[in-house]
Amino acid sequence: MPVYRIELTLKGSLGTDLLSGTVWGHLAWALRYLEGEAALMDWLQDQVSRPWLLSSRMPVGMLPRPILKPVLRKTVRPSLKEMELEKRAKGLAYIPETVFQLLRNEMSDEALSDVLKRGMGKWRIKESLPRKGINSHNTIDRLSGTTPDVGGLFFEAVFYPGEDTKLQIFLHTPDPCLDRIEALFAFVGENGFGSNSSTGNGNFTCEVKEESTLFSAKGNRAMSLSHGVITESMKDARYKQHVHFGKLGGDYAKGSYSPFKYPILMARPGATFQPEGNGPFGKLLDAVHHDPELKKIRHHAFHLPLYYTEVQS
Repeated sequence: MPVYRIELTLKGSLGTDLLSGTVWGHLAWALRYLEGEAALMDWLQDQVSRPWLLSSRMPVGMLPRPILKPVLRKTVRPSLKEMELEKRAKGLAYIPETVFQLLRNEMSDEALSDVLKRGMGKWRIKESLPRKGINSHNTIDRLSGTTPDVGGLFFEAVFYPGEDTKLQIFLHTPDPCLDRIEALFAFVGENGFGSNSSTGNGNFTCEVKEESTLFSAKGNRAMSLSHGVITESMKDARYKQHVHFGKLGGDYAKGSYSPFKYPILMARPGATFQPEGNGPFGKLLDAVHHDPELKKIRHHAFHLPLYYTEVQS
């Protein structure tokens, strides 16, 4: 059961964040357009028991910071410099993959904080994510072909790639399918991801390669790399909440149906839990849209787990 690392290079602004469930939805539409309705239905049927497990986006070479059991401070009177380093370390949303690999057999909140504080000077712990920005637009009067004198300006929140911005997504599949994955992601990148893709948002190029080492280890806990729901097989879960306001895509985004799905309460990447069984963890959700004619609409709320061993500090 291979895991693939997909490295993305944005070619312009991004109007929708690359969350695991949204990426899965774009792959489903790409499969529909490239291979047909029958192929999509077969693939969706397999997703219930043999799902593709996707991560949300993260900077290349980085992982979400795991939510670990907090410990009491042992230094009675820490220096101002020590407190500043601790604040910066705890504020990191992502950590280097090398740090996770270093600690994955003896992970603890204290050990992780100490390693991050020591590495602040020698490691480039940089969250090289796209920066937030605003695109301004003006309404066009279709009768006159001009913009209105007042009231036509509106704004769109977007992400702009920086010079060093490069993102990665991990994908676990039940069977090897490198060529299929390359074709699907290339289709999404060429046609655009998320909102306003028809005007240039969400274009990217990608490189897909098999990941051989990062997911090979086991442990007594697991960290999720995805936005997913908490299920019974995820014991002693620690997580931060995310409310997902999803929309329909593909042909349904331009049809007569409302584009809005029901809000979904999920856990953010970095959530940790004690796995019960071999998974999958999370769930493929149905009944996420109010229209009874759209019963086949699903939302991917599975977790891609990364195992580690947590010890008591």
